[in-house]
Amino acid sequence: MSGTERRAQIVAAARRVFSQHGYDGAKTLQIAREANVSEALVYRHFPSKLALYRAVLRQVFVEQDQNWEQVGIRDVGAAGIVQALNAFFRVTVLEADKLETLDRHRMTLGSLAGSGSYAALIYRRSLRRNQRTVQAANAAARATGEITGEPLDVNTTSMFAEHIGTMMGAIAALPPAARPYGIGDEELARQATWFCCRGLGMSDEVIARHLEKRAASSGREVTG
Repeated sequence: MSGTERRAQIVAAARRVFSQHGYDGAKTLQIAREANVSEALVYRHFPSKLALYRAVLRQVFVEQDQNWEQVGIRDVGAAGIVQALNAFFRVTVLEADKLETLDRHRMTLGSLAGSGSYAALIYRRSLRRNQRTVQAANAAARATGEITGEPLDVNTTSMFAEHIGTMMGAIAALPPAARPYGIGDEELARQATWFCCRGLGMSDEVIARHLEKRAASSGREVTG
């Protein structure tokens, strides 16, 4: 195994241990065992636990950018919001069994149960990266009348959707008997989309119309 591959193996193991124990609770010996290497080899690649944690963060940031490219807003107004939310919830639920996805959700939830520093970093970075696009889509949707009612703070509602997705993803990774939802993953993503879009002030007609467009473009059938 090359040095690059070994380093990646250690980072993956560290991410798993950090997600389970948090930064303070994680031990380099645990990380070494998870990676199936010696603790000395861990220190050969990373001079400290902090350096290893920063490597994990860099990987999370790359994935955060990639996820936004995959599920971010691609259309103007309500169409962009509806379709992006549906893409986000589908990826969140349908890819919940991937180890890196599960580790990411666990790191966020573990942080919220502790000092909150990791979660705060991730949330701030997400808002800085995406707020202009999200705010523009909301403004366009309100200008055309596709979002009505009391104006809500766009950054806050974006975080509401993020929080729902994080919990859905963490729950979707549980054994089927432990999940509180009584519906399949596709339907779960669809209903989460409706829930958030209604909360934003969209009518059922607007939501259905833009979901149908997304279904047509992806070759799936979506029911209202």
